[in-house]
Amino acid sequence: MNIDDLKYFIKVFENENLTKSAKELFITQQALSQKISKLEAEIGVKLFERNSRGVSPTEFAEYFYPEAKGLKKYFDDFKSEVYRKAEKEKKKLKIGFSPGTLQVLNAQDIIENSRQELGIEIEISEFTDVDCEKNVLNNNLDLAITVNPQNSDDFNFKSLYHDNFAVVVKKSDSLAKEDELKLVDIKNRKLILLDETFRMQTVLEREFKKADFEPEVYSRCNHDLDAAYEFVSLNKGVFVFVDSLIYLERYPDLSKIPIKDLESKWEIGIITKKEANIGPNVKKFINFYEAENDL
Repeated sequence: MNIDDLKYFIKVFENENLTKSAKELFITQQALSQKISKLEAEIGVKLFERNSRGVSPTEFAEYFYPEAKGLKKYFDDFKSEVYRKAEKEKKKLKIGFSPGTLQVLNAQDIIENSRQELGIEIEISEFTDVDCEKNVLNNNLDLAITVNPQNSDDFNFKSLYHDNFAVVVKKSDSLAKEDELKLVDIKNRKLILLDETFRMQTVLEREFKKADFEPEVYSRCNHDLDAAYEFVSLNKGVFVFVDSLIYLERYPDLSKIPIKDLESKWEIGIITKKEANIGPNVKKFINFYEAENDL
């Protein structure tokens, strides 16, 4: 017994006529009669009495009808809901972003505008750089706005913005007198860095090697930048971070000094999975973003 069997039974029960029911179901009367006979044989009970005027439901059919009708309605509602959700899923775009990226790019406004202009349901979530990459590879995200992963084997990367690094020092520090620094100027200082879930650390490690020194790290912080600033205030070390993301309004005892001799930059952009079929919503969003920023 399947849902089509119930559909045929319900139609015949309501019309009490095989010819009329067959026309409404767009099948032949012979085919409909065979389906009803097959259903009766399967359940072992007669559903209709044939007569000159058509068919009459049996007592068992009177019991069976409301149950079949309810089950058919449940199935139809379920089917409609599945298709509705599937259609909604097609219009959904899952975007990840790493800390600081939306702020620098002013992407929050663009994402909100794209919701309205493109008619796409956009779901945004914050992750570390490394977790952005993992979620794109695992198809949990359609794209991510994050730091360049430097991995062209797994990702497509579209650059959107880059910035230099800077050092946060205490104003009483002798380094605070300088307008700019070279990396070797902090060679003998304890450093406060971000942890390894941030790709900027990979960039800095590469620059440390070029400068031929192994940094002495006092602490590796996560999202809590206040902890890094507090360590500097306590003379525990100097903090190396992205220039445009350093905000010292609440720390009047600290200064920011740019580092000018680095080849590498903090580069952020859009990553998508390499060799994956880029869906229409991803293309729409990227095109919209480029148009909004004249890229």
